[in-house]
Amino acid sequence: MPLRHSLLFNLGSVMAAITLLAFASIAVSLFIADTMQGEATAINESGALRMRSYRIASSMVYDAVDLNEHWQNTYALIEEFEQRLHSPELTAVLPEDRQHPLRQAYEHIKYQWREEIRPLFDIYLEGIHDASSETSQGQDFSIGRDAVTNLRAQYFSRVTGFVDNIDYLVSLLEDDAETNIRHLRIYQFIALVLTVLLALTGLFLVQQRIHLPLQQLLIGAKRARQRDFSFRTPHTGKDELGQLGLAFNSMAEDLSHIYTELEKRVQQKTSDLERSNCSLELLYRTVRHLNLASSPHEAYRELLQDIEQLADMHCGAICLSNQDNETDAMLASTLDRETCKKLLCEKGGCARCLHNDNIQLLDFDRRQKIIVIPIRDKTQQYGVLLMAPNSGKTIDPWQKQLLETIAGHIGITINSSQQAAENQRLELMEERSVIARELHDSLAQSLTFMKIQVSLLQAELKKPENESTTEKIITELRMGLNSAYRELRELLTTFRLKIDGETFTEALDKTVEEFNQRSDTHIYCDNRLPYFDLTPNEEIHVLQLIREALSNVIHHANAQNAKVLLEYNQQGDIQIHIEDDGIGIDEPRSQSHHYGLAIMSERARSMRGRLTINNSSTGGTRVELVFSPSNPTMPINLYHE
Repeated sequence: MPLRHSLLFNLGSVMAAITLLAFASIAVSLFIADTMQGEATAINESGALRMRSYRIASSMVYDAVDLNEHWQNTYALIEEFEQRLHSPELTAVLPEDRQHPLRQAYEHIKYQWREEIRPLFDIYLEGIHDASSETSQGQDFSIGRDAVTNLRAQYFSRVTGFVDNIDYLVSLLEDDAETNIRHLRIYQFIALVLTVLLALTGLFLVQQRIHLPLQQLLIGAKRARQRDFSFRTPHTGKDELGQLGLAFNSMAEDLSHIYTELEKRVQQKTSDLERSNCSLELLYRTVRHLNLASSPHEAYRELLQDIEQLADMHCGAICLSNQDNETDAMLASTLDRETCKKLLCEKGGCARCLHNDNIQLLDFDRRQKIIVIPIRDKTQQYGVLLMAPNSGKTIDPWQKQLLETIAGHIGITINSSQQAAENQRLELMEERSVIARELHDSLAQSLTFMKIQVSLLQAELKKPENESTTEKIITELRMGLNSAYRELRELLTTFRLKIDGETFTEALDKTVEEFNQRSDTHIYCDNRLPYFDLTPNEEIHVLQLIREALSNVIHHANAQNAKVLLEYNQQGDIQIHIEDDGIGIDEPRSQSHHYGLAIMSERARSMRGRLTINNSSTGGTRVELVFSPSNPTMPINLYHE
């Protein structure tokens, strides 16, 4: 910034000018005062000369009795006059210039005194001196008196002009003093005026270049605190406050842009948050409708209405296809179906939508387009979701992404529904297989045994002599029928427990309660498995094995107490103990008991388990089954020493 534009420089210049003017005024005053020093004395001395002239005249008017005394007095007055004429107080105020009127007036008085007046006084004094001598010698003084009188007359004739010259000198001295005083007054007035002008200039500079810019800056700062950045200060000069004003205007402009941009960003973020909230709400409703509906098809229309309300769409439809993707069915629609089929389906058929795995934009009519979103999962496309934006609007990327997500949820729900149906079919087939295997392993063998016994009975009936053998066969046949009936009843009970939808633990508790009610043996169940997930086949085998073991306890052990224990071993396998305090198991085993133990062993092998049946050391029988479940769920911190 140039120095001449600096505010501090300008104010400093004004202050320096005022200071210099003050110093100059003081210096001039001192100079004039020094110049006027002695002028009053010189005026007094000049006045004294005039007075001395008159005193000399007065001395010459009166005749003294004592001439000698008169001479002395007159001589003293003359010497005093001459001393005052040449006094330093008078000559000091005289200018050096010979042409100066004051110098010329003084020189004229001096010349007149030296050439005209003093010679008269010398003659006069000499005459008085001579008259005094004559008088002392007794001579006549008449002649000398005439000469003195003549000299007095000459002096009196000249003293008037001489005094006028002295008066002129005095007047010149007074004029010179007054001139100096007038000059001092004029200079002081000029200095005062200049000082006032400089002070006013300084005040003007302060007002225009400091007060007003600062006031404008304060107004701008106040407006800025009120978030109003439209104010611009007009003071943008080249001085410091002008540069500050430029910086403030630039800052206000930048803040205005930044604040406007921030407001736009806040509005955009608010809009994005509202849109995200609507999207999350729509996704929540979508998942809720799809999960709570007994069938996904029941939720499609409500889902379309939610999309129209929360995703700012106009109308839509959901079309699902068969496996060949050649034809589809419009399961839900907020469009007029006839119009939709006429404008979309009849133009290109279902293949136009179903044979394209990508998102499409199709012409719905001349004024509107419709977006087609495939409904699919990772492996298969199930159909399409068709949505149209509101009139005059285009489909934004967030709407496209949201519709794609909703279509994905629909595809996942359809896949889950199909998987659930498939799982139900598999479980039904597996349950049928279990029932068939159980019938084969238990009831079929008993029927086979009875078929063999019937064949033997037919052969023996042809021999009347074998009546005892016939009775024995009939007895075994009755026992086989009873055993088959009992096994059928137990199978029906077991299958009924599982078909009723109860858990394995509930089925086990009911089984133990059933056997407690059927016998006097007290059976206690200790289930130490907090949670496990057996397959339906494993549940059937375990439950049937426990029922077979408890049935053997009731019918063959003659036990008072029995215990069923289920727990994990150190290897994470499930081990089941059925122990009683009965008579134990003897060899050879009975025929029916042998079939039951064989079936139990077959069940254990089907689960890849190990079955052991031994007599307990404390009496009774101990049946132990150890197997690894297909879905192991043992807690890792179950066993601690």
